[in-house]
Amino acid sequence: MARKTKKEAQKTRQQILDAALKICSEKGYSKTTFVDIANEIGLTKGAVYWHFKTKPELLAAMISYGEEKQYNLFENMMLESVADLRRGIAEFANTFVSDEEAWKFEFFCGFQIEWSTELMAEVHEKLAELRVDPMKEFEEKLVRLQEKGALSKEKDARSLALCFASSWIGAMHLAMYGEYDLNKFVEVVLESFDLLFGPLSI
Repeated sequence: MARKTKKEAQKTRQQILDAALKICSEKGYSKTTFVDIANEIGLTKGAVYWHFKTKPELLAAMISYGEEKQYNLFENMMLESVADLRRGIAEFANTFVSDEEAWKFEFFCGFQIEWSTELMAEVHEKLAELRVDPMKEFEEKLVRLQEKGALSKEKDARSLALCFASSWIGAMHLAMYGEYDLNKFVEVVLESFDLLFGPLSI
């Protein structure tokens, strides 16, 4: 019976997260209330509070939940070369072109949260408890490629990861601003990858 209760609680938690992303995407984070989320899935406000005590806690869980659904593909890739990494990046980038929910999630994180220093600090603290930092995972993949001799050690893996993350975020934001369409987003990401990693391939 206890196992069933735990399973039901997990299902309810996921329903709350899905509803929260939907409502926040429509109204914005600051204007969304726990009552809105509860009404969306036929729960009481108390039921939502049972799973999430504060809005920043809910926001951190939403970000972690959204990332987990998107990043499993990239996280589980077996890489033997920089070419493998490039193919993985291309496949990952294409998920944002073909998956409306994935793009909506990124738009929400980038444009529909009224970030403050206090909110960002609280959310980052909660995220550290919920998931492994995606930047750290990417850095570790680069380190493993360097250890295999597939990537030059001329550049620090952390610096490479930061530079590529910056180009990825920039490309995504330019697409969201309407600078180019989604298909161009994939092209820009891969051109950035080639500029950064091409000379370092072995």
